[in-house]
Amino acid sequence: MSSTKPAAGAAAAAALFDEVLAPLSARMRAEGRSAFPVGPDAACGSYYVTRPRAAMRPEDFTAPSCGSVDAFEGALRAHWEALGRRDLVTEAPRFAAAARAAYALGDEDAEVSPFVYVMF
Repeated sequence: MSSTKPAAGAAAAAALFDEVLAPLSARMRAEGRSAFPVGPDAACGSYYVTRPRAAMRPEDFTAPSCGSVDAFEGALRAHWEALGRRDLVTEAPRFAAAARAAYALGDEDAEVSPFVYVMF
């Protein structure tokens, strides 16, 4: 696939941005809200957090919400519901559709790409 020709995933992501994210951002800005903190929280004495474990485990590197493309929508919806983001919960199907459009398995063959650095 040529990088000069947008794939279905790129078109879905562009539509998601134009039709969902940009209008949502404009509404939030008009209401004086931000999607994430843009500065330090004056009410927070420290951002230091004591971690319960000093070393990572293999399961710490696994994102269960991305276990399958089909489960993504439900996991995303549950995450946004837990955060209280009703404005995003209703858009979960659009995000899932964009993820499905972008999802593609690579061709499996025995040849290693020349762009992979072999360390053996």
